[in-house]
Amino acid sequence: MTSDVEITVVGGSLAGLTLALACAVRGMPVRVLEQSKGHVLGGDSLTVDLSLLRAATGHDPRQPPALPVVPAYRDLTTWPALYSWLRARVNETPTIALESDRRVLSVTDLGEGVEVTFEDGQKRITPVVLGADGYRSIVRQAIAPDNPYARYAGYLVWRGLVEERTLKRPVPWPTDGGLWIKFIDGYRLIAATLPGRDGSLVPGYRQITFAWFDVHQEQLLRRTDCLTSDGHIVGSLARGMIDESVRLDLASRARAIWPEQWLEAVLTGISSPETLSGAPIAEYKPKQLARGNLAILGDAAHVISPMTGRGLLTGMEDASTLAQLLATRNPNDSFASVLG
Repeated sequence: MTSDVEITVVGGSLAGLTLALACAVRGMPVRVLEQSKGHVLGGDSLTVDLSLLRAATGHDPRQPPALPVVPAYRDLTTWPALYSWLRARVNETPTIALESDRRVLSVTDLGEGVEVTFEDGQKRITPVVLGADGYRSIVRQAIAPDNPYARYAGYLVWRGLVEERTLKRPVPWPTDGGLWIKFIDGYRLIAATLPGRDGSLVPGYRQITFAWFDVHQEQLLRRTDCLTSDGHIVGSLARGMIDESVRLDLASRARAIWPEQWLEAVLTGISSPETLSGAPIAEYKPKQLARGNLAILGDAAHVISPMTGRGLLTGMEDASTLAQLLATRNPNDSFASVLG
C-alpha cells in the first residue's frame, strides 16, 4: 500500500529506525522523533538475524555497505555498528523524516488523531503514534496508565565495549569464537571479540565486549534514584554517571572473578567513565499493546532479558509485524480500527 498519511514514531534507536524503514519500504511516509542529537556510542554486543533484518527493512545487510558481524550461534555485531547502518539507510530514504533533539513529554489520543507535546512546550497533531521509546516509554504511559513502568528484575548488567588497540596485547580469543559465557561465584559473565569500528577482524584491531550480571546492586540503584520505592525502574547508570568509588569496587571484584584472558579488557572498561554503564534489568508484561491511535513495540512493549539474546530480534519482529499490519489498512479505515 502506498499512502500519504504520515506515521509518527517516537524513539529513534534501533527499534524505531527499523520500524521507520519497515513502514517506508511498504509505501508509508514516516516521521521519527528522537530525543537525542544522534547516538555515537551505545550498548555493546548484539545478536542479529541478517535475514530478518533484510525482510524487515528492505535492505540487505550482507551487501555493501555491509553490516560488520562475526559468526556465533547467531551473528554478532556491535550496537554502534548496527545503529550507524540503520541510520544511514534512514538518511537515504526520502520518505523518512528524522527529527533529532525532540524530547516528547506526553502523547494524548484525541480520537481523530494524537496530540504530541514536546519538552519545549510545542504541540503537534498527527494521525497515529507508534512508541519505540524503550522500557521507560512515554507512549506506554498513555496506553496503559495503570501499568506505566517496568519493574526491577533483581539484577543489573555492567557493560563495556573496549578498543582492543588500547590493550597491552590482543585478547587470546578467536574472532569466530562466539560468546564466552561462564557462571563464577554467583555472577554471570559474558565476553566476546567483535569487529573493530572500521570492520576489522584482525586481532589487535577488534573491539572487546563484556557483560557482567550482578544481583548485589539494589541499594546503589536506590541511592542513585534509578528505582522507585516500590521497585519500578525510572533511571539507569549511564556512561559518565558511575562514581569512582563504585568503579574501584568493581575493579577489585573483577580481579577475583574474571579470567586472565578477559581481565585487562574488563579493567580498562571499568576504569573509563565513558565506557562503563550499568543497566537495571527490567520486567514488563503488557496488558495491552495498543489503545486508539497508539501502539508500542520493542522494549516499550515487552522487555526481554538480555540473557536471552533476543531483545533486538524481538524488536525487529515487532517492527515488521506492525508495519505489515498498517500497510493493510484501507484508506477509509481509522488507525484505531487496525491497531485494536
